[in-house]
Parts: sequence; structure tokens; C-alpha cells
Amino acid sequence: MFNKVLIAEDHGLTGTGLEERLRESSVSEITVVHYCDDALLKIKAALHQGKPYELLITDLSFKADHKESKLTNGEELIAEVKKTQPDLKIVVYSVEHRIAKIKSLLDKLKINGFVGKERQDFKEITKALDAVFKGETYFSSSLSHALRSAEHQLELDDYDILVLKLLTKGLKQEEIAQYFQEKKYPASSLRSIQERLGKLKMIFGAKTPVHLVAQAMERGFI
Repeated sequence: MFNKVLIAEDHGLTGTGLEERLRESSVSEITVVHYCDDALLKIKAALHQGKPYELLITDLSFKADHKESKLTNGEELIAEVKKTQPDLKIVVYSVEHRIAKIKSLLDKLKINGFVGKERQDFKEITKALDAVFKGETYFSSSLSHALRSAEHQLELDDYDILVLKLLTKGLKQEEIAQYFQEKKYPASSLRSIQERLGKLKMIFGAKTPVHLVAQAMERGFI
């Protein structure tokens, strides 16, 4: 089992609950912090001392308060941790339910586990620790089926995501085509953009650009 674990969680009761669950699992050294910046500092300090953390458990959402922070959410924290200590095991403990967002954390940030913040999922923290310690990737049972289904869905490429982001800024088809042309991106003609938008509307079952953006945001693509 892990010996040294860092918990990044801004909800005091949740952090305490996680700490108790870890102690029941015989984790000997546990640190709880309430800010992403503090978590990164702890990780850097432990590395400098030659006593690195073995596991990070982090929420994704952190409420802003009077303290100024460079890292405002768990996703930003994970990205920085990967630069600082690439081999650190990471388990996300969050209410996030959007499968596209969770898949992004798995595919792009290479997290090792995800446990949902649901009443029935809390007990799965211990299962997650056991699996990740053995080198496996763990997801709450409530998410596993949805993730397997998502594997069979048509994936969006970087240009699809860019088009969606430009739509959120209010750009029209002609303006998106112009943007693509200025950046010398492939398939930058107006017709190509229209075809891409048609494909996206079909994927998300949307009839209008506004509905498309709403569906993409709801499913975590933007």
C-alpha cells in the first residue's frame, strides 16, 4: 500500500473523511491541503527533500476565496504535477460526471483513477488505492460502463474542438473559415467549415450553433 499520500480538497469534511479512509487502509503519512498552489508546493518540497509523495488524490473544483491562487482547479494542478513529478500516481475524486472530460483526464493527463463524489462511491476510494498501487487504472463502477461506451463514439479532433471554441466566442461560419485561413490550417474553406459544423451537429444531435455549443459544454468537450 502507499505510504505517503497528498490530498488536495477544499471541503474540510471531505478531506477529513478521505484521511480517515486512508488511515484505515494503513497509509502511514497523509497530508491534506485546501489549495492547488499549496499542493504543488508540497510536492516540490517533498521531491527536494528526497521523500516524494507516492499518490495525489485531488478534487477538480476549488472555490475561489480571498487567497490569490495561480492554480485554480484540479486539472491545472494535475498538469503542473505531471511536469514536476511525472511518475506520481493521481486519483481524481470529484462530482464531475461528463464522460468527455473524464476521458480527457485519462487520455491527455494520464490520471490513474477517478472516483465519483457520490454517496455510494466513497467506499470505492479503498478499491482505487489498491488498484492504482498494483499499477492498474481504476474508475468508479458508476462510470465504467459509460466510459466503455464512449470508446465506441466518434472522437473529435483538435480542429473540431477549435471550431466549438470559436463558436463560443460568437464567430460565424465565415469568420471561422477566415481564422483557419489566417492560421494556415487545413480544410479552411467556408465549405469545409460548413461540412465540419454539419458533422458536429450530427454527433451532438444539435440543430443550431447555440444548441451545438450547449451540448458540447454539457458533455465536457469545451
